[in-house]
Amino acid sequence: MTENYLLLDFLRHGQVTGVPCFNGVSDPPLTDAGWHAMTLAAEKSRRADAVVTSPLGRCAFFARWWGRGAGIPVAEESGFREYDFGLWEGRTAADIMATDPQGLSAFWHDPANHPPPQGESMDHFSNRIALALEKLANTPAVGHLLVITHGGVLRQVAAHVLNRPFQAMWSFDVPLCACLRVLLLRHLSRPPELVFMGMA
Repeated sequence: MTENYLLLDFLRHGQVTGVPCFNGVSDPPLTDAGWHAMTLAAEKSRRADAVVTSPLGRCAFFARWWGRGAGIPVAEESGFREYDFGLWEGRTAADIMATDPQGLSAFWHDPANHPPPQGESMDHFSNRIALALEKLANTPAVGHLLVITHGGVLRQVAAHVLNRPFQAMWSFDVPLCACLRVLLLRHLSRPPELVFMGMA
C-alpha cells in the first residue's frame, strides 16, 4: 500500500532566539521552549517512515535528533529552505517601516511583484518548492514523511495544493509549530489533497 499513497506532514519550526524579525536564510537557533514545542508537535507524526528537513539549522538540528530517536532516516532538501528576504534579513518590520515604508507595504500587498531589495523572486521560491514536492512524490516505498520546514514554505505548499496564487495564502496565519498535512494518492493520479492545516 505504501507505493500507492504518500502522507506528508509539514511542520514549521519552533521559536528561535532574538526578537521576531525577517529570518529567512539567516539562521538563529531554536530556544529551549522552541525545541520543546517541536518535540510535542512531532509526536503527532511518530509513525513517520522518514524525515525530510530544510538545511537551515533551526530545522535540521531538531530533525536529525528526532530521526535518531525514532530510528528513521533523515534527509535534507534545499528546496524547503525559507524565503530569502535579501537586505531585510534579520531586521524587524518596525525597523523596515521606519526606513522603507513603501517597500514593505508593497511587499505585503503584492510580494510577487515587489520582493525585498536583493531578495528572492516569488517565482523562484514557488518553483523550487514545487520541484521539491515533485521529488517527494516520486519517493518509492515510503508512506509517511515528516517534513520540517518554515512558515513561508507551508504557505507556498498550501497555495500549490489548492492551486491558488501565493498572495491568496499570505493572509493565512502560520504560527510556530503549525502543521500542514497533504495526501498524495499516487495510484489514482489525482492532484494532492490538503487534509489538515493548523496546530499539530
